[in-house]
Formats: sequence, C-alpha cells, structure tokens
Amino acid sequence: MKAPITFEPSGVTVWVEPGTTVHQAALVAGVPVSVPCGGRGVCGACGVRVLDGSLAEPDDTERRAIERGRGGVRLACRAQVEGRVTVQPVIALRSESSTDRTLPAAARTVVGVDLGTTSVSAVAVDLEAGVEGPVATVPNLQSASGADVLSRIAAAVHDSAVLRDAAMLSVTRAIGSALNGVEQPPDAVVIAGNTAMEALLAGSDVTGLGAYPFVAPDIPLVIDLDDGELQARMMPVIGGFIGGDTVACLLHTGMVDSDATTLLVDLGTNAEIALAARGSLWVASAAAGPAFEGFGIECGGAAAPGSVLSAVWSDAHGWRLKVLGDEAAARLAGSGLVSAVALLRRLGHIAPDGRMTPEGPLADAFFTGEDGVLRVSVGAERAVTLSQLDVRALQLAKAAVQVGIAQVLAAAGVTADELDDVYVAGAFGSGLAAADIVELGIVPASAREKVRAVGNASLYGALAAAVTPALVEDAARIAAQAVHVELATDPKFQSALISALELAEFNL
Repeated sequence: MKAPITFEPSGVTVWVEPGTTVHQAALVAGVPVSVPCGGRGVCGACGVRVLDGSLAEPDDTERRAIERGRGGVRLACRAQVEGRVTVQPVIALRSESSTDRTLPAAARTVVGVDLGTTSVSAVAVDLEAGVEGPVATVPNLQSASGADVLSRIAAAVHDSAVLRDAAMLSVTRAIGSALNGVEQPPDAVVIAGNTAMEALLAGSDVTGLGAYPFVAPDIPLVIDLDDGELQARMMPVIGGFIGGDTVACLLHTGMVDSDATTLLVDLGTNAEIALAARGSLWVASAAAGPAFEGFGIECGGAAAPGSVLSAVWSDAHGWRLKVLGDEAAARLAGSGLVSAVALLRRLGHIAPDGRMTPEGPLADAFFTGEDGVLRVSVGAERAVTLSQLDVRALQLAKAAVQVGIAQVLAAAGVTADELDDVYVAGAFGSGLAAADIVELGIVPASAREKVRAVGNASLYGALAAAVTPALVEDAARIAAQAVHVELATDPKFQSALISALELAEFNL
C-alpha cells in the first residue's frame, strides 16, 4: 500500500512503498538531498525535519546519529516512509533538475476527485514514477441550479438530467485539467463527494434527501464518465447527508484505526464532523453554506492566483497579506475570510455579536457603500473589501459547525478536553491558523494546541483509494461502522444555533 511523502518547500509529492527511505523518495521526486557518506548514516548531512505525519522508528544506526545531532532531525538515508508524511531538508541544495509537476504524456495514471458542492478538485499520480501532479480545481457547474445542496435537490425533482450533466462535465473537466497532456486515460478514478453530490452525478433519485427523515438514495459504486469512455469508482456513503467525502477524509487521516480520541471537522458548504473514540465512530453533517469556500462573499472566491489566504496588521508595518501566486490581491479565499474576520475581531472592529464598527486603528479603511452596508478595505491597495453581510455569512457557517461539534461530542459522551487531536479539513484547510478558528469559536478553545490542518482530505482519501484499490474495502468498513448523529432532531437545535452565532471562544 503506497504512501505519499511531500517535500517542502517545493511541494512535490511522490507515492512510494512503505520501507522506502526518504532519500530514495527524494530521488523519485527530483529533490536534491546530499548523502556524502553513501547512506551509511555516519555523516549526518542528509538531515530532514518532519513537518507533518511521521516516519518509521529509527534503526540503531540512525538512532546513534541523531542522538549526536540536532533534536527533531531525521536522516534521509536511513529514515523510512511508513505513512503520509511531509519533510523539509535541513540543508537545502540548489536543484539543477526540474521540479515541474506536470506529468509526462506517456504516464500511466490514477486520479482522485473531490466532488464538492461549490468546486471540483482532481489530482493524478504517475503509477510508474510515483510522482503526484498538481491539483486542478474547477467550479461545480451545478451552481447554476442553486448554491446549496437543498436547492439542487429541489431542482433535480424537476430535471435531474440537468444536474447530472453539469456534475459530469465538471468532473471530466477537473480530471482533464489534472492530467494536462497525459495521452492515455487513467487506469482508475475514485470520486468522493457528499451524498447529494454523488447521487446527482450518478443520476440517482434524490427525493429522499429533500425532507426529514433524510434517506440516502442507492448510489452505484461504479459509474461511467465521458460518454462511457471512462469508469469511476464512488466512495461509499454513510447515510443521510454524510457521504463519500467524509469516508475519504477518515481514510486519509487513519483516525478510525487509531487509539487516540480524534475529532475531524471538514469545512465546506456541507460541513462534516466525525469523532473517533474508544473504537467507535460518530458522524454528523452541518449545512454551513459556501462562506468557508470563499463563495457567497462580496469579494470572495476559490483559492486561485490573487486570492488572499491570510491577513495581518500592525502599527509598525501596516497590512501584510499572504496572496496565492505572484499577483496583487484580488479576492478573499475561505482562509482569507476567516483570517480577516479574526484580525478585525482582535482589533475591536468586530464585536462578539458580529457587528462591525469603524472605531479603532483601521478607522480610515472603513466606508459605507451606496447600499448602506458598512465595509472595510483589506490591505493597503484597497482592492479587496469585507462587508457586514460577509461577516454575517461567516457567523452562520461557524454556528452550524459549532453546534455540530457540540452534538457529536454529546452523543459520544466525550468532552473537548478529552480530545487528543483535532483535524481541520477542507480545500483551504492548510491555510487556516489554529488561533483564528479557536478565537472565532469554530472549534473548542481547549483544542487550541491540538488543531492540525490536513488540507483537502477528501481529495487525498480518494486518491489513496485510486493508488491502492484494497483501501476501497477499508472505506466500506468505515461507512458501515459509523453512528449517524442527526442534528435537526434535537429540539434545542435552533436555539443552540442562535447562541452559536457569537464570535467568541467556546468550550464543551
């Protein structure tokens, strides 16, 4: 079962067999790592730091070397890959080789697809070289029939073919963009999406998802794409709105088979919450809306060149924006929205109830539009703005997630203090700061030091199943064992949702 290793700062990922050394993986990735002693583990010049995940336990030779060296450093020539891991060489060498992640035209590939409500992402792996290509993201064309899941279900009652065709075209476009010049079709495609998205893609009857009690439709595990030219496997759904994307996230994190008490929060238009504890699994779905993905926001959009990923401000340096790509700021990505609201909250420009006020250090950046709505410019160039309505949209999204977390923990009889890890997933998850999501009340305050962003775990869970087909059996097992927590059945749900609108830390 191959495992991915990512090398920073290049971001190149390759999939290798467990037991492969980091140095061997680096050769596949085209990342230069110096090994002066030829791999005998005596010079210590090939040190790498583990940024995420873990490597296999060191052997005696490596252990003796790292005991003499700097803490937290492993030897690339000896350390072996055993699961998902991200590393960075301690000594960065100039690379004369290309780190272009475009796959060769003759590559044999597999593809993982995350079929999101707002956007569709795909990523391919060259099976022979093990090299992972860049992630391709396209809009979900179903958005023309409504921004949220329920709108699309209603639209499908009248014409399901329109929704099916839109999803099919979005998926094939994402796959084509991920392959980008690869001449032959992929050997395997695995798709993960929430229940409604998978059902609409398959052309299944979604009537049962239109009203309580929400009943998941029968979704075929294999469907035809591109007029029958390509087959794709669908991740199994759990039930209700808990779909294959949640199963893929759980597969990617490995939390179901861990002894730790772990919470997973997948932030998206349809946010999912999962808790693994004491050998059991609880899951829930929260209708958060598109704010976490940067949509439904005045100056928002998907993470693309020009998207603001985070924002800071200080008296000494003014605005500092982290912008994707070498471009001027043009819009707020989901993480940029969260970062900007958290910043304004700290500066006193946003009250706990979400009300914006110009009183404070950024008073000159505030203005009222012709529609009477208060706005603030984000950044010195004033090309990106945040409005009072944007703050309200984020409040609604975060309230849905907070209530979902509270109800899942309550159903399992687990407190926030008992959590060992909190995984935050989503297409923009890696851009989130733990302090921001804690201070806004998206995750419990006691989890501040336990939060770990895992990025688009749905996409990479699907990709893992495409690379290693045996994982499909694990996916079915995960789906079968989950306990589905229905949020809307709690008589206190609405009152809890209103209370959770406050932008403040919370504990459970």
